[in-house]
Amino acid sequence: MRLLALPVLFLAACGVDGGGKATAGTAVALICPQSPAPATAQLCGALETALRQRGYALDQSGQTAPLRLILDAESPRATVLNARLTVERDGTRTPGEDMQLMVVDRDTIPDRQIDDFARTLLLRAGLPAPTHNP
Repeated sequence: MRLLALPVLFLAACGVDGGGKATAGTAVALICPQSPAPATAQLCGALETALRQRGYALDQSGQTAPLRLILDAESPRATVLNARLTVERDGTRTPGEDMQLMVVDRDTIPDRQIDDFARTLLLRAGLPAPTHNP
């Protein structure tokens, strides 16, 4: 399998996920785009999983979370996924890096690569460590 060489993929391939499991942690609201592209919806689900694995508690309402993550993502083709994760905290928005995941030897992006891409987006977003309630 051949991938377009991007720094983000190198980090993801190293398995850097920063995660430990916790039963309760910092509340985070994840806002995902409404997109008919399967890769975009899959990326949102992978971000939810990665957040839980890192010890964050997802706030589905988005009303009470002190930390909001806004995913801007599009998949113009089944082999390309463009994304940026913006962090909103204390009234300040910090846009993340524009990143791209692309495959050239398949018809669609493999699930594992989307999962790795989600973890890399979180890593590069510079989130504060979750606080855990005993």
